[in-house]
Amino acid sequence: MEKRKTDRGIQYLKRKPLRQKPTAHVSYHEGLQLIRRFLNYASYHTVEDIQAFTSQWVPNPHWVRVEAVTIPQKAIDEAADALIAQLGHKGIDGIGGSKWWQWRREDGTLTAEWVEMRSDYDMRKQTKESCRRIMLYVHGGAYFFGSVDAHRYQIQRHARKLGARVLAR
Repeated sequence: MEKRKTDRGIQYLKRKPLRQKPTAHVSYHEGLQLIRRFLNYASYHTVEDIQAFTSQWVPNPHWVRVEAVTIPQKAIDEAADALIAQLGHKGIDGIGGSKWWQWRREDGTLTAEWVEMRSDYDMRKQTKESCRRIMLYVHGGAYFFGSVDAHRYQIQRHARKLGARVLAR
């Protein structure tokens, strides 16, 4: 089959079936189209509609191990103190003070998930070794859009590709 220079993306439209498992590959053009459609959708809907749209739950496949954890208040306070010390008075003033980003809902709990491939977990338990790679994953969206649920597939991919445990919040 001969490709013409004007037919950009023709390799995606007329390619032969894959012999291996399908991938999540999206072409540049397809990705751009998705973003454009989402922005168009967002321009006609409320913030609440967009939040509902972007916080879809993604299940964990059986080959992924997930452990839900609650971050103790003492650890949260120590992290806040360390951040305040690191930023100093000018830095804290530059971000609008030291209280707004420490706000929690009434129950006050902060939860996260340890995510790793089940095979990596089983190997660690067999050899009694600790994990050599750990990644902290904090999703974008300022906790206004999206969630760990919506980012679960990406978190699982990081864990698999890095051979790591990922602490996701």
